[in-house]
Amino acid sequence: MGRTARDNRDRPHPKPVQRIELSEKNWKRRLLAAALLLVVGGAAIAYSVSGLFSAESGWQAIEASTAGGPTCADELVFLYELGAGELSARRELRELTALYSDACRKLFQLYHTVESFEGVINLREISLHPNETLTVDEALYQAFEAVERAEDRTVYLGPVYARYLDLFNCEDDVQLVDFDPALSREVAEEYRALAAYARDPQSIELRLLGDGQVCLYVSEEYLAYAEQEGIDCFLDFGWLRNAFITDYLAELMTARGFTHGSISSYDGFSRNLDGRGLTYALNLYDRVGDGGVRAAVMEYEGPMGIICLRDYPLNSLDDWRIYQLEDGGLRTTYLSPEDGRCRSAVHDLVCYSRQAGCGELALRLAPVYVAEALDVETLAQLAGEGIHSIRCEDRVIYGTDPGLKLTGLYDLDGVRYTASLG
Repeated sequence: MGRTARDNRDRPHPKPVQRIELSEKNWKRRLLAAALLLVVGGAAIAYSVSGLFSAESGWQAIEASTAGGPTCADELVFLYELGAGELSARRELRELTALYSDACRKLFQLYHTVESFEGVINLREISLHPNETLTVDEALYQAFEAVERAEDRTVYLGPVYARYLDLFNCEDDVQLVDFDPALSREVAEEYRALAAYARDPQSIELRLLGDGQVCLYVSEEYLAYAEQEGIDCFLDFGWLRNAFITDYLAELMTARGFTHGSISSYDGFSRNLDGRGLTYALNLYDRVGDGGVRAAVMEYEGPMGIICLRDYPLNSLDDWRIYQLEDGGLRTTYLSPEDGRCRSAVHDLVCYSRQAGCGELALRLAPVYVAEALDVETLAQLAGEGIHSIRCEDRVIYGTDPGLKLTGLYDLDGVRYTASLG
């Protein structure tokens, strides 16, 4: 194999923000939908604005400082209403910025698969030290525990994720032949071999030893194969990465008492922290042709975890994780442990829960979404556990939650979207 993927996670880019004007009359009691529309992984969160980007009061996008080094904040949007609690807006902004910056810098380093950092045991270091006991940060250990509970094996597809990063960096379809298993029998066989190792606990297994200690067991056979093929990345959370990052930040902010806002990632993971009864809004998309249209708006309130799984590009950040071929075909990071190929049962699937965080939701939905066809029976079973889903099919919005609130049903070419709930 011998190819090394470039890691784009420290690449600077503007946040996708669109300004919309709205009257401030009774804004706290109205739908938090008004002044900014942030497209985040195919979902949109709209919210009221009062003194936007001011340290005085009102809604603001909290920015992370990069003075101490790169952070993962350029993949996130943290919206917060300053001055709504006991602290002054200025003090709250100062404390939030410091807390958010430190956490995003730590998470950037912990989940990095290509670069090592002094004094940090991250995914890169674990891959470089197989069969050794290492002590990791609690944030990473908790993510490993969640993966182990779910019996998920996709984190062991590290070598395949690295190849897909190269695929997403291709400039045109001609270059795909070195990375796309659908275009090359050799590549398909290579990914199939790597997937076989990933599925086999006798070949690779991250052993959790307690007190933050881990040991990545790798068999002699797999180590020999890895050396032969130039593999030095065994572990990668892939598309699950930002689910756990969003969860960690949400739990951290909640524990520190900062709950007047929401945190979202560009690739569709969102945690609402706000328990004040304000109404938030989430755009629901449907793929039509080669793009997506906003089919409706979901209104909700209260703390909630939301994931929006989508296999087609909606914004410029999606070139980190999606490649669209000239013929409309799609390549994504939703990789199957069966053969290392990307799969998605439907183009769009939104899931949410008041009890589960993004990591748990993603792990529970992975076998349903990363599949050839959608298992609607499993979606119904999950709804019984408080994990509801929404999908679009033939201009109909199907939702398992009978209490789902939908507004703004879209009229496309004279055909209006309808809803089928429960």
